[in-house]
Amino acid sequence: MRDGLSGFKPQALSNTAWAFATAGVPAEALFAELTQCITHSLTESSASWSAVALVQLHQWQLLLSFEANSRVSLLPQVLRERCCRAMQATEAHPSRLQSAVASALAAFHPELEEEIIEPQTGYSLDVALRSSRVAIEVDDPSHFLRRNSGEYWPNGPTLLKRRLLKAAGWRVVSVPFYEWDALGGRREEEQAYLRSKLS
Repeated sequence: MRDGLSGFKPQALSNTAWAFATAGVPAEALFAELTQCITHSLTESSASWSAVALVQLHQWQLLLSFEANSRVSLLPQVLRERCCRAMQATEAHPSRLQSAVASALAAFHPELEEEIIEPQTGYSLDVALRSSRVAIEVDDPSHFLRRNSGEYWPNGPTLLKRRLLKAAGWRVVSVPFYEWDALGGRREEEQAYLRSKLS
């Protein structure tokens, strides 16, 4: 591209940064140019950036800050804080599936907490055991892609969240909808399943 990223609009810039972060592809030269273009755009055209775009930037910046070998300069602190606030303001909507998992888990982990904001990343944790740094992510169909074989595979946003939470010091335990549904609502089996997941 002859003009590089200079002609990209805010959403295109954030999409590019987020796509490379999600794929886990190192691209230092690209990231350096992105940092320069995004800093200029956020400073000169602040109102043109949507909350979604800012959240994408926050996730990209998290990945860069957690990667020890990354030599890419980050956005200025004031802009990173703005992106983080956008992430923290994202409203969570607990599902019926999540409530069922939390209810079964509470029988032997009454200290669990739902939808807490993880301070380093800004992510909302579905269910957390804070003292042991365990994050239980209740993954409904929107978290997966389905292969031709019928097998489910976590999608990009789900893998990125797991990666960033792990980098922040959490053990991430996934409860996929298809495994939970197979238990048929039998409470003893649900609790045995959760004990096995956490062991």
